[in-house]
Amino acid sequence: MQSDDQIVFDSARRFMQRGDFDAALRPLEALLAVHPEATALRWHRSRCLEKLGRRAEAIAELDQVIQRRSDYLPALLARMDLGDGDEAVPEDAGLFRRILALEPGHPRASYRLARALADDADAALPLLDRALAADPSQHDAWRLRADLRYRAAAQPGDAVPAATLVRDPLGIAYDRTLLEAALADYESAAAIEEDTRTDLRIAEIAQRLDRPAEALERYDAALRRLAGDDPARAHVQALRDRAEGGSAGEREHYARMIEASLGAANADRSLREDWADAAMRSAADQIRKGADVPAALETFVSDSPDDMTVTYIARQIYNLAHEPPPGLEPAVPADFPAYQGRHADTVARAIEPLGYLPLADAEAKNLTVTLGQRVLIRLFTHPQFGAAAAFAMRPKWPGLLGYLVMLLSGKWRIQRMLECSARISDGCFLSTREAGPDPFDYGGAEHFRFETLPRGSGPAAVARRHAERVEDYLAAHPDCHVDVPASLDGVEGQWIESNQIKAEHRRSLDYVTDAELRGVLGKHYDRYAGKVRARLALMTAE
Repeated sequence: MQSDDQIVFDSARRFMQRGDFDAALRPLEALLAVHPEATALRWHRSRCLEKLGRRAEAIAELDQVIQRRSDYLPALLARMDLGDGDEAVPEDAGLFRRILALEPGHPRASYRLARALADDADAALPLLDRALAADPSQHDAWRLRADLRYRAAAQPGDAVPAATLVRDPLGIAYDRTLLEAALADYESAAAIEEDTRTDLRIAEIAQRLDRPAEALERYDAALRRLAGDDPARAHVQALRDRAEGGSAGEREHYARMIEASLGAANADRSLREDWADAAMRSAADQIRKGADVPAALETFVSDSPDDMTVTYIARQIYNLAHEPPPGLEPAVPADFPAYQGRHADTVARAIEPLGYLPLADAEAKNLTVTLGQRVLIRLFTHPQFGAAAAFAMRPKWPGLLGYLVMLLSGKWRIQRMLECSARISDGCFLSTREAGPDPFDYGGAEHFRFETLPRGSGPAAVARRHAERVEDYLAAHPDCHVDVPASLDGVEGQWIESNQIKAEHRRSLDYVTDAELRGVLGKHYDRYAGKVRARLALMTAE
């Protein structure tokens, strides 16, 4: 370089020493115009460009330097650092290998090469081991090794003993040893730098390893860092709420997801939709009991109409002992099929002269899920004889295959009912109605006296017979009286209490007697009975 060039370069160096990198560029670029092959000038220009935040130009200049001096370690290291964190720029494994050839074990180059080779864990993990041995302060290296170990844990080989596997609710198996190793690495990363992603992964693994307290601690740490309006906050809070219930909380989450897939509860379902509802709710119950999601779905969801019919029938029997609280809410008759309102009016004309007073038109919201259709219930009370409920339901056409529909005995007609009920102060229930198509008998139930009249007897006959039964009972138990509900809440409470009595009776019978099952299945008994019992046993197993 000529002396004039040296003077110009010295001025550039003085500007750089003072931190005036913009001013330093002018003499450097003047010299490069004269000496375009001068590697040293390009090196200094790249440093100035980096300091000015002109990253892309700095990288291009460094590439020129490396092209001319492929063994110049400062340029290789600078190029590596400038490329770090830019996801748009592919990792240059060749660059990192050149650095490691010049300086074996360089911690950052080892990490960067491992990151470039992350799809090949066998190649990446030894590099990460060396990187962390040389510099254990590398947060990203700890996290990458944890990610690789976690990925390997989720792909256990056939040689991994079954006793060392853990499974999540989705049925994914993990190698416990690798999972614990990944957890240790994530914890090392978290100790260096607070990181929500790492906290969430630690919490997830802690849940897999049945360490709920540790999971909650990490979720809480993440929530403390998130602003109140951070869009991620709701998701993290939901994860935390799920973890609070331990493994049962996770199972409940997936069970509810399956139930939510069934759609609105107030929509009238077709028979095939009833099949799907029975299958999915049965699967959700199995998940709550500890089955993983794929196994539960495989057990109850089938392409076979026969299998779906069996599940549907078994589910209806199961529901007899697991009926939810009715969830009575006021209703407007005009919102329901006209035949339901007409039936309620017919019943009112028949029993109001007998002293029954209208209480409310209602819908049992929770039972809509079980029934698969909306049903108007007109409620009445009698000052001496308790309450009465009038309702009508349309059966569902079983389709061209002609599969039986539960509780309908093959008869295609609207089922119109009036059921009179009296809760006696000693806890006994008297229930009276006209015989329906269902074959279920509660004659042996403790504290529940049930009587049916012949079909076609009519509402007035049901109400009169109920009054006779109540009078006979009170005569035999003179210290007792009828508890008459005065509101929907009162009716709801008595409904729940009577259901509990009937549920206990169902369980005492192993849910269904052979005679009842024959009544349900009719001529299809031989075809379905064994399968229904087997499916019912699955549903009721603890």
